[in-house]
Amino acid sequence: MTRPVVVGVDGSGPARQAAAWAAQEADLRDAPLQIACVLERVPAGPPLVAEAILARCASVAHIAAPSRVAQTGTWFGRPAPVLSRLAAHAELLVVGHHGSGRVRPAPGSTAARLARRHVGALAVVRHAPGRPLPDRGRPVVVAVDGEPGSAALAHHAAALAALRGAELSVVHVRRDGSRDGAGRRESYTLLAERALEELTETFVVAHPGLTVHTTVAGGRPALTLLEHAEDAQFVLVGRHAGLGVGACATVLLQASACPVLIVDPARVASALTPA
Repeated sequence: MTRPVVVGVDGSGPARQAAAWAAQEADLRDAPLQIACVLERVPAGPPLVAEAILARCASVAHIAAPSRVAQTGTWFGRPAPVLSRLAAHAELLVVGHHGSGRVRPAPGSTAARLARRHVGALAVVRHAPGRPLPDRGRPVVVAVDGEPGSAALAHHAAALAALRGAELSVVHVRRDGSRDGAGRRESYTLLAERALEELTETFVVAHPGLTVHTTVAGGRPALTLLEHAEDAQFVLVGRHAGLGVGACATVLLQASACPVLIVDPARVASALTPA
């Protein structure tokens, strides 16, 4: 059975944008679409507010992807843990970057809590004013750092880019240490470039016709990724071991010009390994 794309919604504009993005993503992956509204309190009567929210988001989803028939439902409890449980076996969990009244994910917001704790793939939908959503004409950007799991993360990004007919931009990021001399930085850059070349060769074999661009960036990785997000349809980053996200993902969640996808490299690697 195909795993669903689950999107959590409330009455905010970003939630409706997330519903539209999730519908197109489900259509692209040929996956079922589930729209979930989570209320923190059980109402005294019928949950009319939730029903109205779901009806509006379902309409938005239908306009975005007419071939997807969305399943809708209302649940009760704290939004982040409820959505995480609902999407425990989902293809992808999608949320807007903030709810009503916020301009970015606050530390206690649903998006921020899910980024820290959800074990599955998570998409936090953001976009810059004036840009279409989704922005299919732009490349997929993936951040790697040479640590275990980076290759699997890049392979996953390559598959997503190929699915969209998009170009792939692999950005190897590292923070330059205060004691790193010019020779050490140059040596590291050469090793990283060689590793990226080897990765690119495997992408071309697995996905003929895929155009891949590679960059080795030093300095401040978060700022480097923000710059690449300006010209990306989404940025893919890995979750750190033991859950939680690093500084790069945190900055992207707050300021990226495009959606941010967070995945567990170990889970991606296991999915790539033949049974």
